[in-house]
Amino acid sequence: MIKKLLLLTVISVFGVAVFASQAWSVAEVTITQPVAGQVIPEQRDFPSEHFSDPWDMTRYTDISGGEYITDLENVQINSGVLSASTSGEDAGFHPLFPGYEGVLFNGRDGYINRIPTRKYNRFSIRMYSSKRTAAQLFWFYNQRWTNFGMVTFKVKKGWHTYVVNVTSSGQWKGRPIGLRLDPTFEEGVDIKVDWMRLYKYSKRRVVVAWLDDSPQGTTEIFVDEPKQAGSMELVGTVDSSGSNSFLWDSAPYPPGSYRFTIKKQNGASFNSQPIVISGSPLTKILNPDETGGKDYAGTVLRNPWDMNHRSDIWYWRNLKNVRFSRGIMSATPSNGDGYFHLNVPKPIASKKYHRLVFRIRYDGPFHYGHGTMSRVIWSRDHNTLSLFQTINDIVIYPKWTTYVIDLKKAKLDGGKIGWRGKVNDFRFDPLEWRARRRFHIDYIKIKADDEGDKSFKITWRDYKRSPRRTRINLFYDKNRRGFDGRLIKKNLIQKKGVNSFVWNTKKVKPGKYYIYAVAKDGVYKTKRYSSGPVVIKHKKR
Repeated sequence: MIKKLLLLTVISVFGVAVFASQAWSVAEVTITQPVAGQVIPEQRDFPSEHFSDPWDMTRYTDISGGEYITDLENVQINSGVLSASTSGEDAGFHPLFPGYEGVLFNGRDGYINRIPTRKYNRFSIRMYSSKRTAAQLFWFYNQRWTNFGMVTFKVKKGWHTYVVNVTSSGQWKGRPIGLRLDPTFEEGVDIKVDWMRLYKYSKRRVVVAWLDDSPQGTTEIFVDEPKQAGSMELVGTVDSSGSNSFLWDSAPYPPGSYRFTIKKQNGASFNSQPIVISGSPLTKILNPDETGGKDYAGTVLRNPWDMNHRSDIWYWRNLKNVRFSRGIMSATPSNGDGYFHLNVPKPIASKKYHRLVFRIRYDGPFHYGHGTMSRVIWSRDHNTLSLFQTINDIVIYPKWTTYVIDLKKAKLDGGKIGWRGKVNDFRFDPLEWRARRRFHIDYIKIKADDEGDKSFKITWRDYKRSPRRTRINLFYDKNRRGFDGRLIKKNLIQKKGVNSFVWNTKKVKPGKYYIYAVAKDGVYKTKRYSSGPVVIKHKKR
């Protein structure tokens, strides 16, 4: 394994050409593990399992929709990387925001998406810093941030992967409702984030082994990251010998293709065959779901509140420059109490129609204290003030976002009746208090649960990050826990994108059911419930 090379060198001695021979050795490293095509299972992490959406910095939901970002400016998410610059000494953002007190929780609010600390006990992040500094990771147990845990870790200049043992703090316990990262405590630092993971520690390791013909000193082991963010990452150092090995912990890393580089002390480098960390199936059921089925305005009125025309609104108050253009209603509150009443010529049957779904955005930055929130008010009788019911605030964000509220379960800020009986008046307050900025509304819907009679079309999306062939088993259950329901169909081949299956419900007993999917790709088995139910009703014939 040592190549002897003969070099003929011409030496001039007293003008006479003399041919001399010279030999030397070129040291070789032979990497025996990993082998080409080796597949390593991903260690599952919290956002992938809970939301079917990892914190891979592809959308603003990876940082809670940009909610409560402090001392960071020029915050952008582009090509799977979050970038920003610190403008103060308290820079931070939330992968999981707890939610505010006294509001209606929805979406990814941590209050309704708590972290089970026994299941997830390590945090990893691929991050760039323009200078050496220190970072802090916080987790919260209340919305006032007075009950929390925290761990600090050193940050090096440039791109690096950091693994944080949150259990080392002695405070990682229970079910935290929030997670915040402070990438530095200094002003004027440029930071970038490629991905974050909250996963469970595993003893599983990937063996990297090699033979060295000419061992000397120490040898460094690097791993190439799956994306182009930064250079190779040093993951270990060993004392050189003829036969060498290193155990690499793959659990902190997201799915992708990886390659190891063995770098000798003399500067020679040798690359391994690539391996793949296979991502778990990220199946999400789209129908049935929490947004429901038939819409009141579209079904009963034959005129949905799609903001295509002024007729969708009965009247408004304290709004100026009201416009309806290309299916968008926009206006600016003239004071802290701008609102409009939707057109309700026929009563809303609250027992059937109860799922409020609306899409909205506004101009300017988010500011909870200055009223970036909405609320809805309703009544059985427009002329009787005591009958008006008011729900708690709904926190609203600047970018286009769809909000889903179950009015039957919504907590009230005023009134005692709730969402019951016939509703004859429905009012929408787009922005509260000081938020005198322009808002834009795409649509407002009040929808019934999904329904089926003889059949129901189940749809789901494949968000997986691995090309492995996946099979799906579909089940129906009376609740959203236990995964102990009845089989609908097994061994469906899941394709990329949206999938569907028509469920024959002729012999299914009338009732309310949740659908769940069990996805298998030969490496993983994942389970996902639908976010909303389907009501099976058999019409009398």
